[in-house]
Formats: sequence, structure tokens, C-alpha cells
Amino acid sequence: MEILKASEFKEFINTLKKNSIDLDLLKDKMLSRKKIIVICGPTGIGKSKLGISMSGFLGTDIISVDSMQIYRGMDIGTDKINSKKYGIKQYMIDLFDPDHKLTVMEFRNIAKQIISQEFIKFRKIPVMVGGSGLYIKAIIDDLDKGPGEDKKFRKGIEEDIKKNGSKKYYDRLLEIDMDYALKISENDSRRIIRALEVFHLSGTPFSQLQKAWDRKTDYNVTFIGLDRDRSQLYQDIEERVENMFDRGLVREIETLIEKGYKDSLSLSQAVGYKEVLAYTEGKIDLDKCKEEVKKNSRRLAKKQMTWFGRDSRINWIRVDNYDNMFDLMLDTLKIIDGEL
Repeated sequence: MEILKASEFKEFINTLKKNSIDLDLLKDKMLSRKKIIVICGPTGIGKSKLGISMSGFLGTDIISVDSMQIYRGMDIGTDKINSKKYGIKQYMIDLFDPDHKLTVMEFRNIAKQIISQEFIKFRKIPVMVGGSGLYIKAIIDDLDKGPGEDKKFRKGIEEDIKKNGSKKYYDRLLEIDMDYALKISENDSRRIIRALEVFHLSGTPFSQLQKAWDRKTDYNVTFIGLDRDRSQLYQDIEERVENMFDRGLVREIETLIEKGYKDSLSLSQAVGYKEVLAYTEGKIDLDKCKEEVKKNSRRLAKKQMTWFGRDSRINWIRVDNYDNMFDLMLDTLKIIDGEL
């Protein structure tokens, strides 16, 4: 499905009128009610294409909500799309080097500042696009930061994990908070450490704090969730992984290693990067590496759908019911208009 071109906008406006939607009135209502459009769903489903089409048509820009696209140099493996050629700016892209230890709250604070200063201030409609469910929730639902930090506690675990791996601490997390542990990878040391730190400081499992988070948003949000036949989604993901390798994923990671980022959490945890790291270290061959990336990408998509599936606010659209962006955009705007 191709991104809607500027040359098609006039025809699209006429189509909206035939469906009793006045574009100027729609935009005025969205702006007056601080409308935010959130386009979410699993990896590889086409969120960015819809986001760019929507942003171009509405005369606005995109806020990327991806926990890994925020890092410079991690381009191919995170499937960053060049929106500049469509005249669209993407915020929350390439903000930090890969060794920066990003927290959800830091991400939230930056994104909310951008919404205020770059969108609402200039009467632009924020279009948020991404598959990182927790980060979307943090921005939209204004999550409390919870317990603070215990730097000594955190540093001790970090140093032990570097020497001996994370399994011991993951097993500990399983004992005190199985619900949260089963949502994350046993190699996700950043989230393991934070969950243990929260329990250490508060005595409350991290999963219980997540359930206690209230929806206190100041925004009027329309959630658009993209879905499709699972077998076709997995096939698309596998084709995308092959394309990433053809575009130079291995070389991209070798370059990051040469720059000194081999031990950064972003590389060791991100799907597509941790597997190639194993390949560069001679632990697996290239074919096995590709299979691992495909397998873990499928798992990621499944986790994302589980997360988003719990949010009753999401309007789901089956993209396999569409063969062009024109009709997908039309139904998306019908949903937004209906919620206004």
C-alpha cells in the first residue's frame, strides 16, 4: 500500500465531501478539542505509511513512539522511514546515542513538551505513530513516575549482570512479580532492573503499579489500531527482515560496534541488533542469525498485539481489507469524525 501523494489530496477532499465530511470543519474541531491521533499496532504492519499520509493531508507532522528509533545510527534495524521527502517532520527520532539509558518517563516528558510547544502552540494536530505500547500510554495517560531510584541498588545489579548475565535476576523477578516477568524477555536487563528496583523501594510488584495507573489525560485522543491476518503479517515481517539484511543491517551494527556501542543496552536488547551482535561474535552463522531475527520479530508483534488488545479505546482496522491508502485514509477519518 503506497503513501497518499499530495497530488491526490484534492480528489480525496472531494471524496470526504461525498461522505458528508467537511475537511476544514473537521480540522477546526480537532484543534479546538486538542485532538491527538494515535496510530498503533504490531511491527511491520504499515503504521508509518498511514501516519505520513494522514500528516501530509492534515498539514502536520509525526511524533514517533518507538523506544529504539530514538537512537542515532540505529536506522535499518528499526526500519526508520524517510518522511522528509514527503515534507513531513518526525519528532522523537535520533535524539540520543545508543549508550543513552532512556527511561519511559524521560521519553514521556520530551514528547509532552513537543506536543505542547510544536503542535498545540502552532495549531497543528499531533499524529503519534508507533508500536511501543508503554510509551504511548505514558504520554497519553500521564503516568505517575512511581518510586524514585536507588542508584547503589541499581549499580550493583548492573555490574553483576555484565559479569554473570541476567538470568538470576529474571528468576528473582519471576518470584516476586510473575505477571510482569512473563511480559518481558529474560535478557531485558533494563526492565528487569527497574522492576526489581520498584519492588525494592515500594514493596509493590511493578505489574500492580501499572494496573493502578489512572487515565488522567488532558488530550482528546482517537486511537487507530492496525491489524491483519496473522499468517500474512508474519510473512510480511519475514520479508522485511530479509530486506533489512539486503540493505546492510550487518554493516550498520558493525559501524556501531566500531564507535564503541557494543555493550550498550539498546543494541543488546533490540530485536535485529542483539541477534546480529551474536553473529559478529561468531556465536551463530548468518542463516541462523536471520532466523532468530524473524522469530523474535514475530514474538514482538505478538506481544504488541497482546498489549494493545487490552485497551478498549482502540478502533481496530483490518488493513488486509484494503488495497490502497485512499480507502484506508477515508475510513480512518470517518472514525475520527465520529468521535468528535
